[in-house]
Amino acid sequence: MSALANAIAAIDDLGAIPPLTADDEWRSLSSCSSIQPINPSTLTVAVPTNVSSHGRRQDARAGLVAVLACLNHKPSTPRQPEDSASVQNLCDYVGRIISPCPNAYAGQVSGAVAFREHVPETLADKNTDDDVPEYEHVAQRSRETAIYGLSILQILNAEYSAKFSLDTLLTVISFTNPTLTDPWTTQEACDVAQSLLSEQLLHHFNQPVLLETILKDYLRPAFSKSRPKAVTASGRKAEFPEEDDPHRGLSDDTKEVKPWKYADHRAITVFHWVVLTTDPDFISKQWPLFIPVLLALLDDGATRVRRHGLLILDAFLARFPANILRDTGLASVFEDAVFPTLHFLPSITPEEESIILLEAAYTALLGLASKTDTRAGKSEPYSGSPKAKLLDKMLRDGVFSAYFHVKDHVRIVEVLLVQTARIVDEMRIHSVKHLKDLIPMHTEVMTNPFAALAPSTLSAAIEGLQALIANCWPRLSTPAYQDELIKALVVCYLTVHDEQEQLGTRYAAIDADLVKTASMLTVATRGAGGEGVHDLGDKAAMLIAKEPLLAELFK
Repeated sequence: MSALANAIAAIDDLGAIPPLTADDEWRSLSSCSSIQPINPSTLTVAVPTNVSSHGRRQDARAGLVAVLACLNHKPSTPRQPEDSASVQNLCDYVGRIISPCPNAYAGQVSGAVAFREHVPETLADKNTDDDVPEYEHVAQRSRETAIYGLSILQILNAEYSAKFSLDTLLTVISFTNPTLTDPWTTQEACDVAQSLLSEQLLHHFNQPVLLETILKDYLRPAFSKSRPKAVTASGRKAEFPEEDDPHRGLSDDTKEVKPWKYADHRAITVFHWVVLTTDPDFISKQWPLFIPVLLALLDDGATRVRRHGLLILDAFLARFPANILRDTGLASVFEDAVFPTLHFLPSITPEEESIILLEAAYTALLGLASKTDTRAGKSEPYSGSPKAKLLDKMLRDGVFSAYFHVKDHVRIVEVLLVQTARIVDEMRIHSVKHLKDLIPMHTEVMTNPFAALAPSTLSAAIEGLQALIANCWPRLSTPAYQDELIKALVVCYLTVHDEQEQLGTRYAAIDADLVKTASMLTVATRGAGGEGVHDLGDKAAMLIAKEPLLAELFK
């Protein structure tokens, strides 16, 4: 029996290999003198069928470590004719093992059914809806094995110019998310996966053809049963959408209807990669393939799915031609899909989840607003434009409505203040119509006696007030607005000065922001003309006479 056969016998006896916890443990195997030169044709790995899921996870990792150790030991024997097929089989095996799917042996390109030909019958029969592993467990298993499997694929790609199957390539793509929003991805795995993907695209795949194949043969079947009623099967806006059944939600949230959510966790990340990789020309031709997937993600009740959908929508809109968005009527479809997320607030939605959803939703809506400007070549009053209506709705039905319900949740208030500043900057002077609501919202935070306990929220309120002054300055000479703003600045400045110890290192920055805001208000009232500037100067002088500390605020 050859040395390689001995090594593979050890792999077959996976239960005898202890779990490895440190990189130096498996790297040391590659220099072990007992491992002789090998060929891929001798690599065969047994699939365990009678062990627990925890045992399978340890066994799979141990098997990958052993294979990696063998491959790292440079072969001196000549290549065999069967090496090519063996390399392909090994790539497929490794891809299935590390894929973030509940069944490690059920990699699937169809997106709807498991690859039973790769799975022992006894194991496939056990994989029912009742015992599908939780998302976190799947992610942990994939995270633990990813770097070993990707390293094996890297060697096979470099030494044997291996061309990955589509299923293996999808698994590699699932580890390339640069923002690391996927719990199965580490920075090390991401770097290796991106390098592998670049090599495969350079030597083996035509990128536009690959993108179309993924959209048509992988994503479309996976999302076919979870298509929202707002679009037709071809991805276009439905002129007469079906009424939503209020009892449909729970029954449709299953592995059969949403295999992309329960049976193949790669799908969302792969779709994100497709969107980030494509260009406006490709989208202009293939956009109907994107829409059902986007809307299915935006309609899902799970926070992780909905948030990912919002991030993908923002990236998609940046590449989607504005004329197609306008002519197809999809702007209103996206608007209707995103707006419900603005009401995912405590106590129904946990605060942490609400924060990440609100940030992503407002960002996506602002991206949508930037694409819905007036028609090219047509002059249309701003107040009647789709962009103006959307931004007004974001403030009235989004920010103001949410603020009324979550005043006690300072972190969500901070998010609302930050997003308000972004909306005001987009509306510019047209945001004056909302001053009666915007100014009280900001001054209420600034005059709160406990504002120093939430310095980041306080900073957001001050910066938001600066955005109001910068965009709405022609109306700020109104005495009522002046009085309210001066009061907020004075009370906030004195509170901040009294709470220097509480604020710590944040004190200097907040103090400087308050001084800057007071200066902006002075300049704004001067630019507005009239008697406002004299009134402001007189009021400031009276306040300084009573409290000399305010001289630093109005200097």
